[in-house]
Amino acid sequence: MAIWIKGGKVVDPLKGTVRKQDVIVDRGRIQKIVRSGHVREEGPRLKVIEAKGMLVTPGLIDMHVHLREPGHEYKETVETGTRAAAAGGFVAVACMPNTDPVNDSRSVTEFIPRQARAANLARVHPVAAVTRNLEGESLTEFGDLEAAGAVGVSNDGMPVANSEVMRRALEYARYCGLTVISHCEDRNLSAGGAMHEGAISSRIGLPGIPAASEEILVFREICLARLTGCPVHIAHVSTEGSVALI
Repeated sequence: MAIWIKGGKVVDPLKGTVRKQDVIVDRGRIQKIVRSGHVREEGPRLKVIEAKGMLVTPGLIDMHVHLREPGHEYKETVETGTRAAAAGGFVAVACMPNTDPVNDSRSVTEFIPRQARAANLARVHPVAAVTRNLEGESLTEFGDLEAAGAVGVSNDGMPVANSEVMRRALEYARYCGLTVISHCEDRNLSAGGAMHEGAISSRIGLPGIPAASEEILVFREICLARLTGCPVHIAHVSTEGSVALI
């Protein structure tokens, strides 16, 4: 049976509009989007979903999730993670390489979407490691990982400290057509910190993390992106200074 999503505000990213419209879906595909109230004559033949006061969006994509399989299944699996994604309206996710073994090889990269296909809930796009075992020293085989299905590379919460290694990673990623995602944190500055360093952290006695620990690496990635011609996605920006730099 076809579905009539009625009375919602339809978000159209291609046109850049948010309008009150009705959507007709048949056999899993959108058949038409029309001004609200203009499909009344088809009402009796349609299953109606009342969407008044709601946003009707395309399937969402989360480009930074931690599925943790293989190796840390007690935290999350591909199935549980994609079940949560589907429940929240996300049709696809990109998962970080913080698994055990690390997603730094073709076998792990191929394993993850295979698990997603078995779960049959949301699509999963692997993000492979920039460096072997996330150690920040030697690059992984980007070409092999891309051929296995990786859509990008990241060292996730173990950022590459060596600027020369990061430069070569950007050059390699540009050649392979991979997206580079950078968690910007100088771990020497942030070590032991529990919250933003400032008046509040001093008042309550918790060790702080200075904003500079993020901003230093944001500035470096911008410089290296300019040098190599390879764009960088800065993950979870959290300081005013980082926003200004970007």
